[in-house]
Amino acid sequence: MVSLIEAVILSIFQGISEWFPISSSGHLALVQNIFGFQNLSYDVFLHFASIFAVVFVFRKDIKNLLNLRKKQNWTYLFYLIIATIPAVIVGVLFRDFISSIFSNLLFLSSFFIFSGIIIYLTKFARPKIKSEKLEKSRIGFLDSIFIGLFQALAIFPGISRSGMTISSGLFRKLKKEQAIKFSFLLAIIIIFAGSIAESTNIFYGEINYFILLLSFVITLLVSIFTIKVLLKIIKTNRFYLFGIYNILLGIFILIWKLLSSMI
Repeated sequence: MVSLIEAVILSIFQGISEWFPISSSGHLALVQNIFGFQNLSYDVFLHFASIFAVVFVFRKDIKNLLNLRKKQNWTYLFYLIIATIPAVIVGVLFRDFISSIFSNLLFLSSFFIFSGIIIYLTKFARPKIKSEKLEKSRIGFLDSIFIGLFQALAIFPGISRSGMTISSGLFRKLKKEQAIKFSFLLAIIIIFAGSIAESTNIFYGEINYFILLLSFVITLLVSIFTIKVLLKIIKTNRFYLFGIYNILLGIFILIWKLLSSMI
């Protein structure tokens, strides 16, 4: 089990990296390569706390969506399920491959750079004529498939899930609010399911329940803060800046890998 100091650091780290489009799995892989720390069950437990943050921030949208008397809500839920399928398929088919490349810095750097390029391209996603009428106000069937395919890419470490889903929504000319909402509601489904399945493993070993509770609270609070900051960044058209960060990080990892192989 992790120590108190590790718990605080990892909880803050999770709350930031899970929702900023910088790939929490990629940064986790990087931390493992540098410090040799690895505790998958604990990491998944922190993901569980992150989901509660989404539920809190988007509680009004979720409440409205759960009004199943409205036909459009059934349609929206159907689109969320459709968008989840590609990631499930990729996760099942490439599970062993993903596990094998988790500690491969060459793959990691490539995925960070790829993710960065996609995110940076959102700078050019909107039409030059600034008219809200040119942006779609509703999610469509093709939108859900397109976003789902991009989300499937985030199965690989270094490729940001939020980065891919928000970027693909913007590429489809969705309104920022719609792209953000769909991305985060989609996260609830895919991350929550994985968290339920994996977090139970943490209760079979020696455990400090105070550390678990503290980790949960810290991750929850940091996640809420991070999500709100991200919403402001997207609305002010600065989302693409995360692309620069990912590209630079990928280049740094690549140079580090090459230098390490020479020594």
